[in-house]
Amino acid sequence: MDNKEYFHAVQIVEDNCTGCTSCVRVCATEAIRVRNRKAQIDPARCVDCGNCIVACKFHAIIPKSDPLELINKFKYKVAIVSTSYFGQFSEDVSYEVAKQAIYELGFDQVEEEAMVTNFMIEMIRDYVRRNRNKRPILSSNCPTVVRLIQLKFPSLLPNIFQIEAPMSILTRYLRDKIQKEKGLKEDEIGIFLIVPCPAHVTAVHQPEGAYKHLQDGAFAISMIYGKVHEHIKRLQNQPTPDIVTYPKGLTWALSGVQADLVDCEDIRALSVNGIDNVIEILSRVEDHYLDQYDYIVLRSCTNGCVGGFFNVENPFVAMSRIKKMIKEGKDTPTDLNELELLYKAGEFAVAPLSPRPIMELDKDIKTAIVKMKQLNEILTTLPGLNCCACGSPSCYALAEDIVQGKATIDDCLVLLKRHTLENIQDDILKKNKSKE
Repeated sequence: MDNKEYFHAVQIVEDNCTGCTSCVRVCATEAIRVRNRKAQIDPARCVDCGNCIVACKFHAIIPKSDPLELINKFKYKVAIVSTSYFGQFSEDVSYEVAKQAIYELGFDQVEEEAMVTNFMIEMIRDYVRRNRNKRPILSSNCPTVVRLIQLKFPSLLPNIFQIEAPMSILTRYLRDKIQKEKGLKEDEIGIFLIVPCPAHVTAVHQPEGAYKHLQDGAFAISMIYGKVHEHIKRLQNQPTPDIVTYPKGLTWALSGVQADLVDCEDIRALSVNGIDNVIEILSRVEDHYLDQYDYIVLRSCTNGCVGGFFNVENPFVAMSRIKKMIKEGKDTPTDLNELELLYKAGEFAVAPLSPRPIMELDKDIKTAIVKMKQLNEILTTLPGLNCCACGSPSCYALAEDIVQGKATIDDCLVLLKRHTLENIQDDILKKNKSKE
């Protein structure tokens, strides 16, 4: 296990935890253990997918985002809004009103992830064409997927699209533009993301591959929803504000659409969503079963970003509302030639990603070999039921925990029950013999 300090937006509230192991069963990376009737998250294994949040019925696992008051530290405050935000309100709420409501939270400028969608599509196509030798190229806009590849599929790290995510590209562009136009210093400008899932909060506080933190914080859509909704009710009774919008760019939030946009005569793209499906596809990529694809869009949330755990509305309803906005809306013309120049200059490239070395039994190879032998011996003793009753996600995981000194063989309740019954039977036989 590496000694790196990891930031996570998924956290355990011990007082609420009953040790039920529901979270253990759904964790795709085996990051959770239950010890002494309390769940524990291994920070090196966690990818902030949020499955455990949904599985926990006792509110013992909660998502964390930054407090809104954080914006008051800055002279000029900018919000970059995830495309999924616009699907969270009823159909009588217009695109313009939903965007204006963000201003009412105290922001001086509000921009959308959708602003750079067209630029991203062309950039992806160019990157794919220049990196045919790495096919398939794997999308990097889902932070959970990036961390999943680092953790479970390190051989595929060279395949990751090594360009910053749309919100990060937009952040760089806006920060530079605002400094020039407003005459402000860099530290006077606070740029914040409004996001649909915990992984994006983690990505802000601990970006993978970036040289520095680009944004100053991230707010969950669910956290600001109540305040935003109050502003929306008031704004709906007023004239519709004249606001720059990019409805066609909202396609970025919808599962499958990004792949459709990238797909063209010489590029074949595939879209996958849901973390279990993503793991299956990555396994097939690793085994070279999907080499016919040039680009694969991977999103850990079911239905893409509209399925994020920070959203409020049902993802299918949200998708329907966003599709309606796309159909009825018209993009505001915008000149993003500067972004193209920055891309060609290599400004958006990220540093090569490194694997997360969490599968080591020991840093010393000789000790690791001894532990592996011990692990295999323990496995022959364990029942192989993978019932999670021990607090580990599988019998193999329990054996691994035992050799690492994090558990004991007595944690296996099946073996404990079996030994108890055997002892009872022995006692009965002894008593019967003594009576004879």
